[in-house]
Amino acid sequence: MANAAGNQIFVSLRKGAEHPPEVIETRIRYEQTIGDIRSSVAKKAGIEMEQVQLFHHGKEMKRDVYDGKTLLEMDLHTGFSLMGYNLSVEPVYWPPVVKEKDGSLRVLTSTE
Repeated sequence: MANAAGNQIFVSLRKGAEHPPEVIETRIRYEQTIGDIRSSVAKKAGIEMEQVQLFHHGKEMKRDVYDGKTLLEMDLHTGFSLMGYNLSVEPVYWPPVVKEKDGSLRVLTSTE
């Protein structure tokens, strides 16, 4: 069950080639959106919301598609983690990614 302050979501935010990534913890309620996660991460990282790129299950969560979706719609709850990139510098994607036909990015699998 979620805390009154919201679900605890972790985002591993990579910046360029820096290692290890910064881990940002945010609390978001089920009725809040992926855009709210992005906004919270941006605020905590000290960057613009547009500079936060998120991935879930190896697929980019493009702003125009996902930012309006709620945690409930995405089936995200306490303890979930997302991979993210701080786009204020050129990203070094790890694991490597490939661009899909729709322009979104997807993490390469070990069999590709």
